[in-house]
Amino acid sequence: MTDPLTPSQPALTRDERIALANRRFGLLIFQVSWILVFVLFFVVNLQIRANFPSWPPPGVPALNALLPTIATVALIASGLLAGRALTALRAGRREAFLKQWRTALAIGIAFVIVMAYEWIAIPFSEQFSTLFRVMTAFHAVHALVIAALMWHILRRAGDGVSYGVGADWAVEGTVKLWYFVVAAWLLFYSVLYVI
Repeated sequence: MTDPLTPSQPALTRDERIALANRRFGLLIFQVSWILVFVLFFVVNLQIRANFPSWPPPGVPALNALLPTIATVALIASGLLAGRALTALRAGRREAFLKQWRTALAIGIAFVIVMAYEWIAIPFSEQFSTLFRVMTAFHAVHALVIAALMWHILRRAGDGVSYGVGADWAVEGTVKLWYFVVAAWLLFYSVLYVI
């Protein structure tokens, strides 16, 4: 019997399945707890906005959403590519995995660079710019840490480290964390640029 997630590989033992289930559940708990922190930033943003007759406050120019919108679409594409890379890895298509993983990482880094530009370019305006900078910096730290994990996996895979049954947890966990970065950014994007 083969594991449905790794059809080209031998089945996991009972202990391996339990360990994998525990890892997945632990990651889920981590992601839910951290998404609540992002939701709290969202709520704080809305509460601060409620103290002003308009947002941005009078005299503060509105943010231009064109570049961040392009970066957001690219971040979504990066998440999709990371997922496809995991699928390729599980199917034993190593070159496809490496290509998609590299591309996902490069797009993610480009996203962080665009948002760093936005962070630097926003004019100082007390609460408006401070709130923007805190939210985007908090997200950027998460994106950079997970990008570092992606880089580590890419480097090890390039050095010939084999990811297979059970060992692909590093890739699966990192993909799920990258999905977290995408979901958290969509929440922040909506409050910073849309609402």
